[in-house]
Amino acid sequence: MFARHFSLFLIILLSLSISGCSRYVKKVDYRPAREVAEDAHPVPILFKGAELLLPVGTDVGFESDGGRFCGWPRYPVSRTVLRDAIDKKFLKQTFHDALEAQGYDVVGSLNIAYDLEDEIDRADYSIKAKIKDVQLEMCHKEGDNIMIFFTTRRGTEGEFYMSVDWSVYDTLRRTVVYKTTTEGYTKRQIPNQEGLTLMFTDAFEMAAHNLGTDKDFYNLLVNGVKPQKQERQIEDSRPAKFDPLEEVRLNNPPLSREAFTKNIEDKREVAVMVQKFGHGSGFFISKQGHILTNAHVVGDSLRTRIVTANKEEKLVAEVLRVDKVRDVALLKLEKVPENFNIEVLPIRSEWPSVGEDVYTIGNPKDYRKFLDTVSKGIISAHREKIKLDGVRQNFIQADIETHKGSNGGPLIDEYGNIVGMVVAGRMDENGTGMGLNYFIPIAEALKALDIKP
Repeated sequence: MFARHFSLFLIILLSLSISGCSRYVKKVDYRPAREVAEDAHPVPILFKGAELLLPVGTDVGFESDGGRFCGWPRYPVSRTVLRDAIDKKFLKQTFHDALEAQGYDVVGSLNIAYDLEDEIDRADYSIKAKIKDVQLEMCHKEGDNIMIFFTTRRGTEGEFYMSVDWSVYDTLRRTVVYKTTTEGYTKRQIPNQEGLTLMFTDAFEMAAHNLGTDKDFYNLLVNGVKPQKQERQIEDSRPAKFDPLEEVRLNNPPLSREAFTKNIEDKREVAVMVQKFGHGSGFFISKQGHILTNAHVVGDSLRTRIVTANKEEKLVAEVLRVDKVRDVALLKLEKVPENFNIEVLPIRSEWPSVGEDVYTIGNPKDYRKFLDTVSKGIISAHREKIKLDGVRQNFIQADIETHKGSNGGPLIDEYGNIVGMVVAGRMDENGTGMGLNYFIPIAEALKALDIKP
């Protein structure tokens, strides 16, 4: 009789522990996807990581050490158990895949084989995740051989829930433009030695997916509509300051016959750094603060930061016009500081001859080390109707090595006249320059932007 009652007691206790598990962890599901249309142009976004914001001393759930069965005895689990469970690298890829699957434009995938700097430059918004609540029930199984042909697997299984606060941040305006909260859940019934990391990632993937289904998030990125309830909080939600169709009057002095290397320190002040998450280059074409750069450097943004030569000034420029096919953009400083001298160089519309000496000014790779770099080479060829990115275009070819960060900078002849703009350089499979670099003829850049030389 005692044995029967004791067995019944164990069965009830085990069932209560198992049912207690399912009651403790909140269950949520995927929301229906709000897929972005193929012909839509969502604003590019960049995932900036996740923070675990749980108070010190917080218990996030329960764990048990089971042989073949889980649930008893159960021990409280502190938030510290999650520290080693977060794989930041793959969490970033998880976010990327969850949002890209719905049609959003997410930059910075780990699957991209080339330098990510130009890819990251496209982003207009960065997104940060703050994990504010976690509910966890997990069991560690050691595994054993029950029979010669049957082996149980060693590892961790269980359920995991999280609540994530998302912030969408506009880096140009330096303000959060949208906040929302989503949830994620997973249940893994097959033990794995990285089971906790897998559960964390699964739940985060659902939360990221559910972010993409959020109506206000969708309208912000796809339709450019900021949530009405939050517009009052945005101090710098300014409309465009300038007329994008304004006439640009070039301060174009006569063509120079003075060697570019003479007074080069003054001449290289024509170049600027165009800075977002990464950076590119550009150059002044007017005393009113008009700047030329590549379209891919500014992406779809309305404003971007400008750093002048020797970091003398850090300014903001508005994007007036963009031609993505010719890959050129026209910017204008929102304000030209007093006593700030804008350097402009003569513009030479005809193509330089093959064999001519030419120079570039830019900020290759790490601008902290290579700001305002001047490089020299020769014109290698005239390339007409070359197919680049699916479109046939005309290019000047030169052997000056160009690197990420120099795109958008000026190509200058031996006398200090601007003849083109840096746009692309060919690299080998190891990322080493091959001396095969393309430049947009300056006359075509101006024409694409409706600027008369």
